[in-house]
Amino acid sequence: GSPSDPDSTRYLTTASPRVPTPEEAVSFFEPVAALAATQHGTISRAQLIRIGVSPRQIRTLTSNGMLERLAPALYTLAGSSDTWERRLAVGLHRAGPLALVGARSASALWRLDRFRPGHVDLLGFWQGARTSTGVRVHRTIDLPTRDRTVLDRLPVTTPTRTLIDMGRYVGAGRLGKMMDDAVHRDLTTYEELHQRCGELARSGRNGIATVQEALADRPGGAVAPGSDFERQVRTLLTEAGLPAPVLQHPVTCGLITYLLDLAWPDQLVAVECDGFRFHRMPEQLEWDDQRRNELGLRGWLVHHVTWRMLHDDPAGLVSGVRRALASRSSA
Repeated sequence: GSPSDPDSTRYLTTASPRVPTPEEAVSFFEPVAALAATQHGTISRAQLIRIGVSPRQIRTLTSNGMLERLAPALYTLAGSSDTWERRLAVGLHRAGPLALVGARSASALWRLDRFRPGHVDLLGFWQGARTSTGVRVHRTIDLPTRDRTVLDRLPVTTPTRTLIDMGRYVGAGRLGKMMDDAVHRDLTTYEELHQRCGELARSGRNGIATVQEALADRPGGAVAPGSDFERQVRTLLTEAGLPAPVLQHPVTCGLITYLLDLAWPDQLVAVECDGFRFHRMPEQLEWDDQRRNELGLRGWLVHHVTWRMLHDDPAGLVSGVRRALASRSSA
């Protein structure tokens, strides 16, 4: 049946609403559930009406508990999980049709270095700090088409715009790592970051100085450490007779997954390629300590190498990694 089929909706039009049978519920909810599944469990009143559910039927479904109201004119199916993505969808609905997922939430959607789901940060055109508890809407007039895209069926800022907006939340060291991660994954380029930063820079814009500081070590045309530098180190090590390491090996520590530049998982040995000079902000030092501790607790021996070591003392670099692997082999 369909929502317009009298046989499938008869139970919705009686004077005293009743709970439908399982068979009736399955028949009626097929189109509703199918649409909600593409929108992280949400469906608007306008969409319900568009697929044939009348306003009276919506009221009946809500009173029977088959639909749950999340916000004005927005619903979810009973029993749907309250996921982070659903909270983003609800926040976007409240914030208006032109709102976007941005900043920390966009960083998590793009899976940029070290960011995970949790925050609900939105960008919109209306004045107001919050739409509901835990949801923050930042008012902006700088949301041209070039900064907009869709990811995981949610409107979101592009990686370039996301990184520039993150200048207000993290230090230059951490932001630089995020930039390197995005460039390595072909989500943006240093040239594009420089250009958009220059266009958005203006007196009073939060975080722009942090973005400029991070970009100071990353000129246009530079290659992300995750691509050329790591491959050069890998080539040096394998040509010296060491076993080939795995590139970008993931290690999950609780809710965070760290990516190790080069790793020998069987020996729990890793090499981290520090390709750029980082400003050692207190936030960055604290994060590095946390990362080192988490990996150490899981038995990982992490050896750090730099551009200077690669170009000025490649033999010393190889020797250090060889000793690290030998120490685990002997153990």
